[in-house]
Amino acid sequence: MATTGNQLSPTKRKRKSRPRIRTETHELYDGEIILYRTPVSGKVWQFQMWIRENQKYLRRSTRCKDLSQAIIAGRDLYLDTHSKLRNDTSVFPKTMKEVCEEFLKQKEKEIGINKTRGRWITLRSQTKHILKFVGENTRITEIPNHKWDDYFTFRRSEHPEVVNTTLSNEKNTIRTIYRFAIGRNFVPPSSLPELPLISKNSRRREAFSLGDWQKIYRFMRTNEWTKHEDHKVEEQRRFITDFVIILINTGMRFGEARKVKWKNVKIEKQSDNALKSHKTVLISLDEFQTKNKKARDVVGRRGDVFERIRRYSNFREPNDYVFVDNDTGNQLSRDTYYRQWNWLVNKLNLKEHRQDNSFYCFRHTYATMRLLAHTDVFALAKNMGTSVKFIEDHYGQTTREQEVVNLTKSFDKDEHGRYEYEGIILD
Repeated sequence: MATTGNQLSPTKRKRKSRPRIRTETHELYDGEIILYRTPVSGKVWQFQMWIRENQKYLRRSTRCKDLSQAIIAGRDLYLDTHSKLRNDTSVFPKTMKEVCEEFLKQKEKEIGINKTRGRWITLRSQTKHILKFVGENTRITEIPNHKWDDYFTFRRSEHPEVVNTTLSNEKNTIRTIYRFAIGRNFVPPSSLPELPLISKNSRRREAFSLGDWQKIYRFMRTNEWTKHEDHKVEEQRRFITDFVIILINTGMRFGEARKVKWKNVKIEKQSDNALKSHKTVLISLDEFQTKNKKARDVVGRRGDVFERIRRYSNFREPNDYVFVDNDTGNQLSRDTYYRQWNWLVNKLNLKEHRQDNSFYCFRHTYATMRLLAHTDVFALAKNMGTSVKFIEDHYGQTTREQEVVNLTKSFDKDEHGRYEYEGIILD
Protein backbone atom coordinates (compact mmCIF):
# COMPACT_ATOMS: atom_id res chain seq x y z
CA MET A 1 0.00 0.00 0.00
CA ALA A 2 1.41 3.30 -1.06
CA THR A 3 2.05 5.87 1.57
CA THR A 4 1.01 9.44 1.17
CA GLY A 5 3.15 12.47 1.62
CA ASN A 6 1.21 13.35 4.76
CA GLN A 7 2.07 10.02 6.30
CA LEU A 8 5.77 10.45 5.56
CA SER A 9 6.04 13.93 7.07
CA PRO A 10 5.91 14.11 10.87
CA THR A 11 3.43 16.47 12.38
CA LYS A 12 5.07 19.79 13.23
CA ARG A 13 5.05 20.63 16.91
CA LYS A 14 3.55 23.94 17.71
CA ARG A 15 5.95 26.11 19.67
CA LYS A 16 4.58 28.17 22.45
CA SER A 17 5.39 31.80 22.11
CA ARG A 18 7.85 32.91 24.77
CA PRO A 19 6.55 35.56 27.09
CA ARG A 20 8.25 38.88 26.67
CA ILE A 21 10.90 39.10 29.39
CA ARG A 22 10.95 42.86 29.19
CA THR A 23 7.66 44.64 28.98
CA GLU A 24 9.18 48.11 28.56
CA THR A 25 12.65 49.47 27.86
CA HIS A 26 14.29 52.88 27.81
CA GLU A 27 17.86 53.66 26.70
CA LEU A 28 20.27 56.22 28.14
CA TYR A 29 23.69 57.39 26.97
CA ASP A 30 23.27 55.99 23.45
CA GLY A 31 22.32 52.57 24.74
CA GLU A 32 25.09 52.19 27.31
CA ILE A 33 22.33 51.95 29.88
CA ILE A 34 19.03 50.16 29.49
CA LEU A 35 16.19 50.73 31.89
CA TYR A 36 13.55 48.03 31.67
CA ARG A 37 10.55 46.48 33.33
CA THR A 38 9.72 42.77 33.63
CA PRO A 39 6.50 40.98 34.48
CA VAL A 40 7.86 40.11 37.92
CA SER A 41 9.42 43.47 38.76
CA GLY A 42 6.20 44.95 40.04
CA LYS A 43 6.48 47.88 37.57
CA VAL A 44 9.80 48.85 39.12
CA TRP A 45 12.39 49.93 36.56
CA GLN A 46 15.61 47.88 36.45
CA PHE A 47 19.09 49.09 35.49
CA GLN A 48 21.49 47.23 33.16
CA MET A 49 25.00 48.21 32.07
CA TRP A 50 27.69 46.19 30.30
CA ILE A 51 31.00 46.18 32.21
CA ARG A 52 33.72 45.52 29.67
CA GLU A 53 36.44 44.98 32.29
CA ASN A 54 34.51 42.10 33.84
CA GLN A 55 32.79 40.96 30.63
CA LYS A 56 29.38 40.81 32.22
CA TYR A 57 26.31 42.91 32.89
CA LEU A 58 25.75 44.95 36.00
CA ARG A 59 22.10 44.80 36.97
CA ARG A 60 20.49 46.77 39.75
CA SER A 61 17.02 47.91 40.75
CA THR A 62 16.31 51.63 40.49
CA ARG A 63 13.55 51.14 43.09
CA CYS A 64 11.46 53.57 41.09
CA LYS A 65 8.15 52.96 39.33
CA ASP A 66 8.06 56.40 37.71
CA LEU A 67 10.24 56.57 34.58
CA SER A 68 11.49 60.11 35.23
CA GLN A 69 12.66 59.11 38.70
CA ALA A 70 14.17 55.89 37.32
CA ILE A 71 16.16 57.93 34.77
CA ILE A 72 17.67 60.03 37.57
CA ALA A 73 18.53 56.88 39.56
CA GLY A 74 19.98 55.26 36.43
CA ARG A 75 22.25 58.22 35.74
CA ASP A 76 23.47 58.16 39.37
CA LEU A 77 24.26 54.43 39.09
CA TYR A 78 26.05 55.05 35.80
CA LEU A 79 28.24 57.82 37.25
CA ASP A 80 28.92 55.83 40.43
CA THR A 81 29.96 52.80 38.40
CA HIS A 82 32.34 54.82 36.23
CA SER A 83 33.82 56.38 39.36
CA LYS A 84 34.55 52.90 40.73
CA LEU A 85 36.11 51.82 37.43
CA ARG A 86 38.39 54.87 37.38
CA ASN A 87 39.49 54.14 40.96
CA ASP A 88 40.01 50.42 40.31
CA THR A 89 37.28 49.57 42.81
CA SER A 90 35.26 46.40 42.32
CA VAL A 91 31.96 47.05 40.58
CA PHE A 92 30.54 43.71 41.68
CA PRO A 93 30.62 43.72 45.53
CA LYS A 94 31.74 40.52 47.21
CA THR A 95 29.98 39.00 50.17
CA MET A 96 31.83 38.97 53.46
CA LYS A 97 32.07 35.19 53.18
CA GLU A 98 33.81 35.47 49.79
CA VAL A 99 36.23 38.07 51.16
CA CYS A 100 37.09 35.90 54.19
CA GLU A 101 37.61 32.84 51.99
CA GLU A 102 40.02 34.72 49.73
CA PHE A 103 41.76 36.18 52.77
CA LEU A 104 42.27 32.72 54.33
CA LYS A 105 43.53 31.27 51.03
CA GLN A 106 46.15 34.01 50.84
CA LYS A 107 47.20 33.53 54.46
CA GLU A 108 47.43 29.78 53.96
CA LYS A 109 50.06 30.39 51.28
CA GLU A 110 52.13 32.23 53.90
CA ILE A 111 52.35 29.20 56.23
CA GLY A 112 56.00 28.35 56.71
CA ILE A 113 57.09 31.78 55.45
CA ASN A 114 55.81 34.29 57.97
CA LYS A 115 52.96 32.37 59.56
CA THR A 116 52.42 29.05 61.36
CA ARG A 117 49.54 26.67 60.71
CA GLY A 118 48.44 27.29 64.28
CA ARG A 119 48.15 31.01 63.57
CA TRP A 120 46.20 30.27 60.38
CA ILE A 121 43.81 28.06 62.34
CA THR A 122 43.29 30.93 64.78
CA LEU A 123 42.46 33.28 61.87
CA ARG A 124 39.99 30.75 60.51
CA SER A 125 38.33 30.51 63.90
CA GLN A 126 38.13 34.30 64.21
CA THR A 127 36.48 34.67 60.79
CA LYS A 128 33.66 32.39 61.97
CA HIS A 129 32.78 34.91 64.70
CA ILE A 130 33.06 37.77 62.22
CA LEU A 131 30.76 36.11 59.68
CA LYS A 132 28.22 35.27 62.34
CA PHE A 133 28.16 38.93 63.35
CA VAL A 134 27.72 40.51 59.90
CA GLY A 135 26.07 37.61 58.03
CA GLU A 136 27.81 35.44 55.43
CA ASN A 137 25.84 36.80 52.47
CA THR A 138 26.14 40.46 53.42
CA ARG A 139 28.12 42.39 50.80
CA ILE A 140 31.20 43.98 52.31
CA THR A 141 30.27 47.30 50.68
CA GLU A 142 26.95 47.27 52.50
CA ILE A 143 28.47 47.08 56.00
CA PRO A 144 28.49 50.55 57.56
CA ASN A 145 31.51 51.44 59.67
CA HIS A 146 29.36 52.01 62.75
CA LYS A 147 28.23 48.37 62.55
CA TRP A 148 31.50 47.32 64.17
CA ASP A 149 30.77 49.43 67.26
CA ASP A 150 28.63 46.54 68.51
CA TYR A 151 31.07 43.70 67.78
CA PHE A 152 32.45 43.35 71.32
CA THR A 153 28.92 43.38 72.78
CA PHE A 154 27.91 40.65 70.33
CA ARG A 155 30.91 38.49 71.23
CA ARG A 156 30.25 38.77 74.95
CA SER A 157 26.58 37.93 74.45
CA GLU A 158 27.65 34.76 72.62
CA HIS A 159 30.62 33.91 74.88
CA PRO A 160 30.52 35.73 78.24
CA GLU A 161 33.90 34.27 79.24
CA VAL A 162 35.81 35.82 76.34
CA VAL A 163 38.70 37.98 77.60
CA ASN A 164 39.87 41.39 76.40
CA THR A 165 43.06 40.00 74.92
CA THR A 166 41.04 37.73 72.63
CA LEU A 167 38.75 40.59 71.59
CA SER A 168 41.75 42.83 70.93
CA ASN A 169 43.26 40.15 68.67
CA GLU A 170 39.95 39.79 66.80
CA LYS A 171 39.81 43.56 66.36
CA ASN A 172 43.21 43.43 64.66
CA THR A 173 42.05 40.58 62.43
CA ILE A 174 38.96 42.51 61.32
CA ARG A 175 41.12 45.46 60.30
CA THR A 176 43.59 43.10 58.58
CA ILE A 177 40.74 41.59 56.53
CA TYR A 178 39.65 45.06 55.49
CA ARG A 179 43.19 46.02 54.51
CA PHE A 180 43.27 42.88 52.39
CA ALA A 181 39.95 43.88 50.79
CA ILE A 182 41.23 47.42 50.15
CA GLY A 183 44.37 46.01 48.55
CA ARG A 184 42.20 43.91 46.21
CA ASN A 185 40.00 46.93 45.42
CA PHE A 186 36.93 45.27 46.90
CA VAL A 187 36.26 48.38 49.00
CA PRO A 188 37.67 51.92 49.12
CA PRO A 189 40.25 52.89 51.80
CA SER A 190 37.58 54.83 53.68
CA SER A 191 35.90 51.51 54.56
CA LEU A 192 38.60 50.58 57.08
CA PRO A 193 36.63 50.36 60.37
CA GLU A 194 37.65 51.87 63.70
CA LEU A 195 36.48 49.53 66.43
CA PRO A 196 36.05 50.83 69.99
CA LEU A 197 39.06 50.96 72.26
CA ILE A 198 39.40 48.01 74.57
CA SER A 199 41.72 47.53 77.49
CA LYS A 200 44.53 45.10 76.78
CA ASN A 201 44.90 44.22 80.43
CA SER A 202 44.11 40.56 80.81
CA ARG A 203 42.57 39.07 83.89
CA ARG A 204 45.07 37.64 86.32
CA ARG A 205 46.41 34.34 85.01
CA GLU A 206 44.57 31.50 86.70
CA ALA A 207 47.05 28.97 88.00
CA PHE A 208 46.02 25.73 89.62
CA SER A 209 46.19 25.81 93.39
CA LEU A 210 48.28 23.17 95.10
CA GLY A 211 45.07 21.46 96.14
CA ASP A 212 43.69 21.40 92.60
CA TRP A 213 46.95 20.05 91.21
CA GLN A 214 47.06 17.30 93.84
CA LYS A 215 43.46 16.43 92.98
CA ILE A 216 44.29 16.21 89.26
CA TYR A 217 47.50 14.29 89.78
CA ARG A 218 45.95 11.74 92.14
CA PHE A 219 42.96 11.19 89.84
CA MET A 220 45.28 10.50 86.92
CA ARG A 221 46.68 7.59 88.94
CA THR A 222 43.28 5.97 89.55
CA ASN A 223 41.72 3.18 87.49
CA GLU A 224 38.88 5.52 86.55
CA TRP A 225 41.38 7.45 84.40
CA THR A 226 43.94 4.80 83.47
CA LYS A 227 41.49 1.98 82.65
CA HIS A 228 39.00 2.10 79.79
CA GLU A 229 37.10 -0.37 77.64
CA ASP A 230 38.75 1.18 74.59
CA HIS A 231 42.47 0.40 74.54
CA LYS A 232 43.09 3.47 72.37
CA VAL A 233 41.66 5.76 75.02
CA GLU A 234 43.90 4.18 77.65
CA GLU A 235 46.91 4.81 75.43
CA GLN A 236 45.91 8.45 74.82
CA ARG A 237 45.36 9.12 78.52
CA ARG A 238 48.76 7.68 79.35
CA PHE A 239 50.47 10.13 77.01
CA ILE A 240 48.28 13.02 78.24
CA THR A 241 49.15 12.29 81.89
CA ASP A 242 52.87 12.62 81.18
CA PHE A 243 52.19 15.60 78.90
CA VAL A 244 50.56 17.44 81.81
CA ILE A 245 53.42 16.59 84.18
CA ILE A 246 55.92 18.01 81.67
CA LEU A 247 53.86 21.19 81.20
CA ILE A 248 53.75 21.98 84.91
CA ASN A 249 57.48 21.25 85.33
CA THR A 250 58.81 23.17 82.29
CA GLY A 251 56.34 25.99 81.64
CA MET A 252 56.22 25.19 77.93
CA ARG A 253 53.21 26.30 75.93
CA PHE A 254 50.68 23.69 74.84
CA GLY A 255 51.69 23.97 71.18
CA GLU A 256 55.41 23.89 71.97
CA ALA A 257 55.18 20.70 74.01
CA ARG A 258 53.20 18.97 71.26
CA LYS A 259 56.05 19.65 68.81
CA VAL A 260 58.86 18.26 70.99
CA LYS A 261 60.83 15.49 69.29
CA TRP A 262 63.24 13.04 70.89
CA LYS A 263 66.21 14.81 69.31
CA ASN A 264 65.26 17.91 71.33
CA VAL A 265 65.45 16.08 74.67
CA LYS A 266 68.49 15.64 76.87
CA ILE A 267 68.16 14.13 80.36
CA GLU A 268 70.63 14.98 83.09
CA LYS A 269 71.00 13.81 86.68
CA GLN A 270 71.29 16.57 89.27
CA SER A 271 71.91 16.39 93.00
CA ASP A 272 70.12 18.69 95.40
CA ASN A 273 72.20 17.43 98.30
CA ALA A 274 73.92 14.28 99.46
CA LEU A 275 70.63 12.61 100.31
CA LYS A 276 68.45 13.53 97.38
CA SER A 277 68.90 13.50 93.61
CA HIS A 278 66.58 14.00 90.64
CA LYS A 279 66.70 14.05 86.87
CA THR A 280 66.33 17.30 85.00
CA VAL A 281 65.63 17.74 81.33
CA LEU A 282 67.04 20.14 78.76
CA ILE A 283 64.68 20.65 75.82
CA SER A 284 66.30 22.49 72.90
CA LEU A 285 63.43 23.94 70.89
CA ASP A 286 64.04 24.98 67.29
CA GLU A 287 62.59 28.26 66.03
CA PHE A 288 59.70 26.56 64.20
CA GLN A 289 58.66 24.87 67.45
CA THR A 290 58.19 28.09 69.44
CA LYS A 291 55.45 30.67 69.39
CA ASN A 292 57.74 33.66 68.82
CA LYS A 293 59.90 31.84 66.22
CA LYS A 294 63.02 32.09 68.40
CA ALA A 295 64.96 28.95 69.30
CA ARG A 296 65.44 28.48 73.05
CA ASP A 297 66.51 25.97 75.65
CA VAL A 298 63.97 24.94 78.25
CA VAL A 299 65.23 23.53 81.55
CA GLY A 300 62.84 21.61 83.75
CA ARG A 301 62.36 18.94 86.33
CA ARG A 302 61.06 15.39 85.83
CA GLY A 303 63.47 14.12 83.22
CA ASP A 304 62.40 10.68 84.46
CA VAL A 305 59.03 11.20 82.76
CA PHE A 306 60.73 11.20 79.36
CA GLU A 307 62.48 7.96 80.28
CA ARG A 308 59.11 6.48 81.15
CA ILE A 309 57.60 7.57 77.84
CA ARG A 310 60.46 5.92 75.98
CA ARG A 311 59.48 2.60 77.55
CA TYR A 312 55.88 2.62 76.31
CA SER A 313 56.15 4.66 73.10
CA ASN A 314 56.47 2.85 69.77
CA PHE A 315 58.27 5.83 68.23
CA ARG A 316 61.65 6.68 69.74
CA GLU A 317 63.79 7.78 66.81
CA PRO A 318 65.36 11.27 66.94
CA ASN A 319 62.83 12.75 64.50
CA ASP A 320 59.82 11.11 66.16
CA TYR A 321 57.47 13.19 68.28
CA VAL A 322 57.48 12.47 72.01
CA PHE A 323 53.69 12.69 72.39
CA VAL A 324 52.26 10.55 69.60
CA ASP A 325 49.57 8.28 68.36
CA ASN A 326 51.24 4.94 69.06
CA ASP A 327 49.82 3.44 65.85
CA THR A 328 50.76 6.14 63.35
CA GLY A 329 53.55 8.18 64.96
CA ASN A 330 51.61 11.38 64.27
CA GLN A 331 51.19 14.05 66.92
CA LEU A 332 48.21 13.55 69.17
CA SER A 333 45.51 15.84 67.75
CA ARG A 334 44.25 18.86 69.66
CA ASP A 335 40.79 17.26 69.71
CA THR A 336 42.22 14.18 71.42
CA TYR A 337 43.90 16.25 74.13
CA TYR A 338 40.84 18.35 74.86
CA ARG A 339 38.32 15.54 74.61
CA GLN A 340 40.09 13.57 77.35
CA TRP A 341 41.04 16.63 79.38
CA ASN A 342 37.51 18.09 79.35
CA TRP A 343 36.20 14.74 80.55
CA LEU A 344 38.58 14.94 83.52
CA VAL A 345 37.67 18.57 84.26
CA ASN A 346 33.97 17.69 84.36
CA LYS A 347 34.61 14.57 86.41
CA LEU A 348 36.47 16.56 89.07
CA ASN A 349 33.94 19.45 88.98
CA LEU A 350 36.74 21.96 88.52
CA LYS A 351 34.36 24.41 86.83
CA GLU A 352 32.50 24.89 90.09
CA HIS A 353 35.25 27.10 91.50
CA ARG A 354 37.48 27.90 88.50
CA GLN A 355 36.76 29.93 85.38
CA ASP A 356 39.73 28.74 83.32
CA ASN A 357 40.73 25.08 83.14
CA SER A 358 42.68 24.95 79.90
CA PHE A 359 46.08 23.32 79.41
CA TYR A 360 47.52 26.84 79.49
CA CYS A 361 46.83 26.94 83.23
CA PHE A 362 49.76 24.57 83.75
CA ARG A 363 52.10 27.21 82.30
CA HIS A 364 50.64 29.73 84.75
CA THR A 365 51.05 27.26 87.58
CA TYR A 366 54.69 26.70 86.66
CA ALA A 367 55.39 30.46 86.62
CA THR A 368 53.65 31.00 89.94
CA MET A 369 55.44 28.16 91.69
CA ARG A 370 58.85 29.19 90.34
CA LEU A 371 58.34 32.76 91.56
CA LEU A 372 57.31 31.52 94.98
CA ALA A 373 60.50 29.44 94.98
CA HIS A 374 62.50 32.68 94.50
CA THR A 375 63.47 31.93 90.88
CA ASP A 376 65.14 34.91 89.23
CA VAL A 377 62.58 36.69 87.04
CA PHE A 378 65.04 37.14 84.16
CA ALA A 379 65.93 33.43 84.17
CA LEU A 380 62.25 32.49 84.37
CA ALA A 381 61.32 34.75 81.43
CA LYS A 382 64.14 33.27 79.34
CA ASN A 383 63.07 29.71 80.13
CA MET A 384 59.44 30.45 79.27
CA GLY A 385 60.25 32.33 76.07
CA THR A 386 58.69 35.59 77.13
CA SER A 387 59.74 38.98 78.50
CA VAL A 388 60.42 40.11 82.04
CA LYS A 389 57.70 42.74 81.57
CA PHE A 390 55.21 40.03 80.66
CA ILE A 391 56.09 38.09 83.80
CA GLU A 392 55.73 41.22 85.93
CA ASP A 393 52.46 42.26 84.27
CA HIS A 394 50.79 38.88 84.47
CA TYR A 395 52.26 37.43 87.63
CA GLY A 396 52.90 40.64 89.53
CA GLN A 397 50.53 39.61 92.30
CA THR A 398 52.65 36.53 92.99
CA THR A 399 55.88 38.51 93.18
CA ARG A 400 54.13 41.10 95.35
CA GLU A 401 53.02 38.39 97.76
CA GLN A 402 56.61 37.20 97.99
CA GLU A 403 57.78 40.77 98.65
CA VAL A 404 55.30 41.04 101.52
CA VAL A 405 56.81 37.91 103.07
CA ASN A 406 60.32 39.33 102.73
CA LEU A 407 59.38 42.81 103.95
CA THR A 408 57.65 41.49 107.02
CA LYS A 409 60.14 38.78 107.89
CA SER A 410 60.76 38.54 111.65
CA PHE A 411 64.17 39.30 113.11
CA ASP A 412 66.05 36.48 114.83
CA LYS A 413 68.15 36.96 117.98
CA ASP A 414 71.76 35.90 117.98
CA GLU A 415 73.45 34.07 120.84
CA HIS A 416 73.89 37.34 122.72
CA GLY A 417 70.21 38.30 122.50
CA ARG A 418 70.75 40.90 119.79
CA TYR A 419 68.46 41.02 116.73
CA GLU A 420 70.01 39.72 113.55
CA TYR A 421 68.62 40.05 110.02
CA GLU A 422 70.36 38.53 106.97
CA GLY A 423 73.69 38.49 108.86
CA ILE A 424 73.41 42.15 109.98
CA ILE A 425 73.40 42.83 113.71
CA LEU A 426 70.73 45.36 114.68
CA ASP A 427 71.47 46.99 118.04
